[in-house]
Amino acid sequence: MTDLGARRWRQQVTTVGPDGGDRADLLDPVALRAAAGDVGALDDLLWAVDELKLARRTIRRLVVADADAEEVEQDVLVAVAETIAGFRGEARFTTWLHQVARHKAIAALRRRDQATPLRDDDMGDAARISSTIATRTALDGAIGGLPDLYRDAVLLRDVERCPYAEVAARLGLNVNTAKSRVARGRALAAAALRDAR
Repeated sequence: MTDLGARRWRQQVTTVGPDGGDRADLLDPVALRAAAGDVGALDDLLWAVDELKLARRTIRRLVVADADAEEVEQDVLVAVAETIAGFRGEARFTTWLHQVARHKAIAALRRRDQATPLRDDDMGDAARISSTIATRTALDGAIGGLPDLYRDAVLLRDVERCPYAEVAARLGLNVNTAKSRVARGRALAAAALRDAR
């Protein structure tokens, strides 16, 4: 899709509600292209999931605490990027997404119940681009291959370990935009690592 086509698609898809809504059919062809390995389509899809909060309602049915729900939303973005190749279009993308979100929310609840309390500076699953998945070189390559707006945010948050407020200040963004860029960047990096396997 050209930049102009992507912008038009994003304008159209903004009418999709948090549960999929009337225009959910706009997501399906993009999801199929992402499943086939189209990185631009994956970026558009992650934008839609994040910006339109498509997984939030499913997550909030299970996870009450704001901080926990936000972490699960980031985990969902990473999971979408890692598992989109499994989307076959047999059901709507939003149906598939809600299953991913439900599984991630349940996993977060289980972790919380089984784990000892985490330190405030522990970054959780969404922040760990697992060392068991790739070597440092592959990870550097995945992060280095990100578009600038995502790469800078991921480097500040995950490499330099800056708090979100500092990431936002250094990039001249508001905190929510900084969080979104970090989450999308992590998801794209995870997809690049998956493709490198």
